[in-house]
Amino acid sequence: MRRAAFWLFPLIAFAVALFIVLFLVQINPSAPKINSGENENNEISSEGLEEKIGSWISHFSSTKESGYFYPVNEITLKLDMGGENTALELYRLTVKPKNSDELLQAKEELKKSTLPYVMQNQEDTMILTIDSTDQFQLQSLVTKLKTYQITATLSPYTEEK
Repeated sequence: MRRAAFWLFPLIAFAVALFIVLFLVQINPSAPKINSGENENNEISSEGLEEKIGSWISHFSSTKESGYFYPVNEITLKLDMGGENTALELYRLTVKPKNSDELLQAKEELKKSTLPYVMQNQEDTMILTIDSTDQFQLQSLVTKLKTYQITATLSPYTEEK
């Protein structure tokens, strides 16, 4: 039994290696053959070089014969606005916590709502601003913050130019 186990593992490894080699040869039978330079001259003229480069490029461009198409990263978008410029209304929620406890509660509620926010540090006060197009989500956030007695103001946002 030991003798069979001693030879079984190398035989399995050899069989797997042989399978991989045969598989790779089978999936790529049209690989270009590499000629050794024994019969050719060592001096290559520029015309000979251009012929070799041309044949190499033509080998890569023969996709229809081999049935393989190179992947192309190309995306085409067709936008149809219908002649209307529909701008989404943006709302801004501003939270000015009075102390660090209110700041912590406001940040926890913002994490739960998964809304992106910006925290601005102005001298001794912190200001949290949240911009969103969903007025109802911001309004529900205002009511949640009111349960913690945190003041928050919701207003339509216009960009300053």
